[in-house]
Amino acid sequence: MGFLHEHIILPLSDLLKGESVHKYLRLLREAESWSNEQMKEFQQQRLHQLLVYASQEVPFYRDWIQTHDLNPDFLTLDQMPIVSKAIMRNEGIDRFSAEHFPVKKRIPSRSGGSTGEPFTFYETKLSYSVNMAAKLRTWYQAGYHLGDLYMKITNGKRTSKVKQLQDLMNNCIYVPFYSITDDILKSILDKIEYTKPHFIRSYPSPLYLLARYRNNHSNYHFSPRHIMTTGSTLTKDYRNEIEKAFGCDIIDSYSCEGTPNVYETPSHDGYTISGYYGIIEVLDDDNKPVVNGVGRVVSTNLWNYAHPFVRYDTQDLVEVKGGRIIRIMGRQCETLVEANGTLLTVHNFTHYFSDNFPSVDGWQVVKLKDGNIRFRLVVNKLFSPDDEQNIINHWSSCTGREISLEIVDKLPLMSNNKHLSIIDEP
Repeated sequence: MGFLHEHIILPLSDLLKGESVHKYLRLLREAESWSNEQMKEFQQQRLHQLLVYASQEVPFYRDWIQTHDLNPDFLTLDQMPIVSKAIMRNEGIDRFSAEHFPVKKRIPSRSGGSTGEPFTFYETKLSYSVNMAAKLRTWYQAGYHLGDLYMKITNGKRTSKVKQLQDLMNNCIYVPFYSITDDILKSILDKIEYTKPHFIRSYPSPLYLLARYRNNHSNYHFSPRHIMTTGSTLTKDYRNEIEKAFGCDIIDSYSCEGTPNVYETPSHDGYTISGYYGIIEVLDDDNKPVVNGVGRVVSTNLWNYAHPFVRYDTQDLVEVKGGRIIRIMGRQCETLVEANGTLLTVHNFTHYFSDNFPSVDGWQVVKLKDGNIRFRLVVNKLFSPDDEQNIINHWSSCTGREISLEIVDKLPLMSNNKHLSIIDEP
């Protein structure tokens, strides 16, 4: 099954979608035998090519290099500016896009927005292919092989026919959810019990709610080989509840736009960075490297030439020991209970705003003490009175609560340097 999917079905899928996952999965396997020095040499070669390209093709970086009188042929990473999502948004997507990169080969993409501040950037099929190959390689280390039955539990329907075909070819059971009620939790657990997937992949928050329901109902017995979490912080309490319910190990992961995937090792002694895909720096408040302690993830994508991410400040915090990531701290995900008892996660709001309101640059849900809800919104010039009324009407209908809006210049930071998406009124 694994050979058929990896060497026949995956190449056919690449051919269908114009991607090259199979090629880079093979190259990543070869790279496993590299020493640290060989990996660093490879990264420096890719980095040099990227920086020279950015100095010629990307307006923001070209202006920076000229202003600081730097030689593009001898650039080092620490000479480049650290850029954040806010800087990219304020400058505009064109300032960070390669001027002569073929428009037809640029793939518009949006960040996940789990912190309430999604933004748009460009992806390429090459960058996607290398990133997916890196994901598959780390899944392999947890015992997964292409063709193994796995279930993906996520927010949002599969509307793309190509994606639906890809799910079928990859033996993926795609389970969408929008809100969480006991009936929905039961239906998902029933599907797990019936289909018996080898692996389950989802956000920690819905998995925790599934686990809590399952731990209170003794009629579920199936255990997958592994559960893989992504998208928000996997807390100790969440891990314990999920592993107790499903009777299997969790492999946690972290990634965001422009960042190489970071995966927990099967032995749970830290996280491994997909160095083939990109470079991660962990920096303190003075932008100095952190060897032991807590710092920000600043990443460089070595493959995206349509919209280069060079020293991108994710503002996610991690803990490192001896230079190695041992704990992901930066992402949190809360839930909102509707008046009828239905649970909403951050991803319900993420998809709502990203799919319907380009006029909203950031959002936060505040649960008021009287039981009603206030949305704090960071808006742009596209925001209109109609947008305001549509938001109020939609969430009033969904939640059965009174909805109010507060327009703010920026969202407040938490102690972990992130914006909490759903909060209780102080």
